[in-house]
Amino acid sequence: MRITGGTWRGRTIRVPGSGVRPSQDLLRQGVFSALGAAVEGARVLDLFAGSGAYGLEALSRGAEAAAWVERDRRTFAVLRANVAALCGEATARARCRCGDAARLAALALPAGPCDILFADPPYEDTRRFGLLARTLRDWAASGLAAPEALAVFEQSARDPAAEVPGWTLLRDRPVGDSRWLLYRRAAP
Repeated sequence: MRITGGTWRGRTIRVPGSGVRPSQDLLRQGVFSALGAAVEGARVLDLFAGSGAYGLEALSRGAEAAAWVERDRRTFAVLRANVAALCGEATARARCRCGDAARLAALALPAGPCDILFADPPYEDTRRFGLLARTLRDWAASGLAAPEALAVFEQSARDPAAEVPGWTLLRDRPVGDSRWLLYRRAAP
């Protein structure tokens, strides 16, 4: 798997073994094309991070800082190695956490809320636990979401987009068996 744009374009990142479904390059290119200049200077969270591709891609394209959260310890080891290979050791700019992405309070980056959230949970968990709506509600309620923050959520193409109070769906794009959704937090 490769970073598709920015200063690290073409750099390879490792993909964790079984149980992880990495985001397709074409899908990530579409996401970052839609985000455009919003990535520059942004503070991002990459939940259900897997390889860390979303957060690394954001840093490569000019994001100020990124934090990744992955629950599985083996996958987390690969994530941490990918972040270290591109960013060096953990700093305020790049932080990795091993834990449950649903517990957002531990994810805060120093110096304020985050501008962009990437969430790519296991598709079956999204369906079973209603993770899209829950993640957006919890992120806004935690104080970690900046006013008018953006959220990119990846899910199965078979699952419909959710309506979430306080969030506006801006894009709904199927790519193969997946679909990505782009939401904006409503201004307070």
